[in-house]
Amino acid sequence: MRRTALLALAFLVLGCPSAGDPPAPALVCGDGSVDDGEVCDDGNLWGGDGCTHLCTAETGPSETEPNGLDTPQALPDGGTVDGAIQRGDEDCFTVEVADGHAVRATLEEPDGCSGDAIVEVLDADGVRVVSGPPAFDTGCSTIEPDTSNDARYLGAGTHTVCVAPILDTVVPSYTLSVELVDSCADLPSLAPDPSQDLDGDGIADVCDPDDDDDGVDDVVDNCPDAPNGADSPFPWSTASDGFVTLWMVLGAFTEGVTPGDCEPSPDAFAATSDADAEPVLGDVASDRSWFAWFAWPGDTAILRFTDWFNDAAPREAYVMSWVYSPQQRAASLAVGSDDGQVVWLNGVEVGRKLNCSGVSADQLQFAVTLEAGWNRLLHKVYDGGGGWGVVARFYEEDQVTPMTDLGLSLLGPTDHVDDQTDTDGDGIGDFCDPEP
Repeated sequence: MRRTALLALAFLVLGCPSAGDPPAPALVCGDGSVDDGEVCDDGNLWGGDGCTHLCTAETGPSETEPNGLDTPQALPDGGTVDGAIQRGDEDCFTVEVADGHAVRATLEEPDGCSGDAIVEVLDADGVRVVSGPPAFDTGCSTIEPDTSNDARYLGAGTHTVCVAPILDTVVPSYTLSVELVDSCADLPSLAPDPSQDLDGDGIADVCDPDDDDDGVDDVVDNCPDAPNGADSPFPWSTASDGFVTLWMVLGAFTEGVTPGDCEPSPDAFAATSDADAEPVLGDVASDRSWFAWFAWPGDTAILRFTDWFNDAAPREAYVMSWVYSPQQRAASLAVGSDDGQVVWLNGVEVGRKLNCSGVSADQLQFAVTLEAGWNRLLHKVYDGGGGWGVVARFYEEDQVTPMTDLGLSLLGPTDHVDDQTDTDGDGIGDFCDPEP
């Protein structure tokens, strides 16, 4: 009685099979039998052989073991490959990267990524260039040059893409997709890292025809990483603080007569008229030669005439520099002197200091206009006794921001010319050749 009741209850719960229905098959992936709901079953639970561990079909070419870092599998043009990571395994594939290209790589798993593996790119020397950590939302590892400079601007040669397990885990089945793209033409704009952009112009060196921005294309530049062309930076400039540090000096003169206090004399020693003086290094005026004087930026940019002249006061001297501006612009010329001085820019007087006092930077500021190209800056400095010196620098029109892009020269109003000299003919220009 009890057995009959239990059978009846079982029929009510499970249902009674219809007469003639076959028994339901046992679905087991990996048993070598393709059952209902399975596309394939190759008798194992690993991918990389045409059939995933879920008994779904793989569509790409399969990995070929062994393909570790020491024996990588060739995948020269990229593409897709199916594989599996067993314990202690790592799968690596070589790709041939053109100069300036990038690698895009994606790792996918048929039942979703569990963050158990990462994709890495290594260069020809085996140095890891970039690795893609598992994404927070999908768990899949991706290398995406659209948003990362690390995967861009690679050098030409054989690179290696590896699928590496995390913490010695296994990946029963995966699909790796690798795409090689041109960093310069096929990717969204992304500012290169400083190490990828020598001249800081926002164009990565591998995409830049003129890496050092000196006006000479790399293909004909004998110092492509060192400016030695028509547009190369000036050997001397106003640098970060705006000081003029390259001067020509003429003096000392003791025969001038001051109109009063410490005002420079009206006597012209540098030319027929002081304002007309246009010397270059070595020119002679009043039986004296213009000579070079190099000063350091900052407070030490002050030129102290007592380092050169021992003539008794009262005494006077001139300093002059050619100043190059890339465009016409309003500026503020800040000067200091011990004692008085007169200042000319391009032959026009722009200011005077008449009192007797020590020298320091920025004692007076005069509004000036710098012309595009070369500008002639001339000072005449009077000393009534004691210390004797002068200092000058340029600010932007706001009188606060130093002008840092002004070139300085002692050679007169001339533009830069290419310095592509190669004395020993070894293809390396003298400018960057340690043994020219």
